Amino acid sequence: MADFKTIWHQLRFIWLGRALFFLLSTLLVIWLAMPRGHAYPFPFDLLDRLHDQLISQKLSAQPEKRIVLVDIDEASLAQYGRWPWSRSRLAQLLQQLDLHYQVAHIGLDIIFPEAGDALGDQQIAAMAASRRLSLAQTFGFDRSQSIRVGELSGAMPIGNIPSTIAFGYLGNHAMLAQKSPCVGHIAITADPDGVVRHQSMLVQYQGKLYPAFAPVLLRCWLGQQAPLQSRSGQIAWLQGLSAQQNIAADGMAAIPFLRKAEAYTAISARDILSGQAPAALLSNRLVIVGSSALGLGDYVATILGGRTPGMLLHAEWLSKALDQLEQNKPVEAIRFFSIMAVWGALLLGVYLLLHYSNALRLTWGFAVMIAWLLWLHYTSQEVAANALAPLVGGVVLLILEGGLEWWYAQLGRRQLYQAFHHYVPPAIIDQLIGSNSQAMMQPHRVEITCLFADLQGYTGIAERLPPEELASYTRHALMLLTQAVLDQEGTLDKYMGDALFAFWGAPVAQADHAKRAVDAAIAMQSAVELHNQQAALGKQIKVHIGIQTGVVVVGDMGTPFRSTYTAIGDAVNVSARLQNLASLHNERILVGEDTERRLAYSPLQLYGTVALKGRRGVQQVYRLPG
Repeated sequence: MADFKTIWHQLRFIWLGRALFFLLSTLLVIWLAMPRGHAYPFPFDLLDRLHDQLISQKLSAQPEKRIVLVDIDEASLAQYGRWPWSRSRLAQLLQQLDLHYQVAHIGLDIIFPEAGDALGDQQIAAMAASRRLSLAQTFGFDRSQSIRVGELSGAMPIGNIPSTIAFGYLGNHAMLAQKSPCVGHIAITADPDGVVRHQSMLVQYQGKLYPAFAPVLLRCWLGQQAPLQSRSGQIAWLQGLSAQQNIAADGMAAIPFLRKAEAYTAISARDILSGQAPAALLSNRLVIVGSSALGLGDYVATILGGRTPGMLLHAEWLSKALDQLEQNKPVEAIRFFSIMAVWGALLLGVYLLLHYSNALRLTWGFAVMIAWLLWLHYTSQEVAANALAPLVGGVVLLILEGGLEWWYAQLGRRQLYQAFHHYVPPAIIDQLIGSNSQAMMQPHRVEITCLFADLQGYTGIAERLPPEELASYTRHALMLLTQAVLDQEGTLDKYMGDALFAFWGAPVAQADHAKRAVDAAIAMQSAVELHNQQAALGKQIKVHIGIQTGVVVVGDMGTPFRSTYTAIGDAVNVSARLQNLASLHNERILVGEDTERRLAYSPLQLYGTVALKGRRGVQQVYRLPG
């Protein structure tokens, strides 16, 4: 058995390991919980995919009646000719929406880097100049995307506002760019797994800021031109409504997916041009014009599907902003401190349950994580991927804790084996290891049955044998007794010269410990008789046995220098006295009355009532006949 100093060092190592795991997992959660507008690196990108699943479950199918998507689809191209359409045709589409259908505002998700027919360009420019039309431009965020085509417009003065650095751009041709006050960028960057989850809300290029398309459309429609305000990672796009969107330090923000794709009304451009579209669907609506035609469709992969039209992303942003306006309610995002509070609750529970079973700690950890997931599913607050940080931290901590528990269990198994492999048979060791309990090592009271056995005649034989032969004979003689103990799954406590002490009922509880002790005693007698039949004259022996049952103290009774698992109590002393009495009166087996009462079937007969040395009173003693 490991000494006290060794065990103390091992326990200290375990607690240091736990403290380190708590610290590492907490640092991980802090890093994951920090607000960000971009994807997590591998392998933590699992958070983004879990977030996708969570948000997809929350998507609403309620029809969005404030926004209409006008699609230049295959049917439109079949009716009015292949792309590119003339500017006059596009101007006709826009004027039809503006004058005939009287929409609230139009956002054109198409860029015109080169001039077209003069009349069409003039008509489009006139609509843009009157702030009834918002145009698009785009940027390149990689150094390899340093092209500069067309002209940029719609710039804002640079300020202390988070933004994304761009290296190139694609703008509209000069006449449109110079006459269009409402222009927003449509640049979209996919995460490493190819899914679009975030969008740059403000792009910085050559000392100026360029806002995204959807907020430009909203501001232009409402006639707001005030400078943007940003504070504590949030940006206010509209006056009178602060903190409308969370934005990261690099200008990126999560796209607010609120509705399923089918919740949005999509009308073919062909029906607009022909006047067949229902006016009720378009009147006073915000309209985004884009294309889904093969070869023209601006498709990206999102949580809405693998082929999500780019104009649908602008519509999702507008839906969120309009909800805020109608409710006069700024964005309510889950705060960093709220996330850390959940993590603190998980950690506190695990810490308080350290002295309980590993299963209970696992149950607590999973209960906290499931409760947090359910809250995230039903909350009206904005849920970003960083809100899932406690889940990753919890899984990491529980895995580390599980590994430590496994190591600790292996350590306990080794200690149990070292403690008991000299005392008990392998079957009992397996039960001890399976129980994985250190409590049995601590001294405690338990009822057991004790057996003392002494070989008579061994001393005379030992005096006649040479040392080498004596050692072999001694091992053989003691093994006659020991094998009977092991066969009955008893605990071999010690050898005392030519005597043996064993007991049943500890460290593993045995309901029939009394019967096992008596059966072992009978087996010892049979083994000695068989030995005597085969032994030479002068090497025959006898064995005298005493057995008693009672409550004793068992456990590690050693010192830091030498440990031993043993039993101390009255039953131990009585069994020794009974063995001595058997030797004096040449009895094979004498059994105390407490043992005899616990036998379901007793092969014993009453020997008599005796007073044992060192013990008050008398007791009945039983013998094995024959």
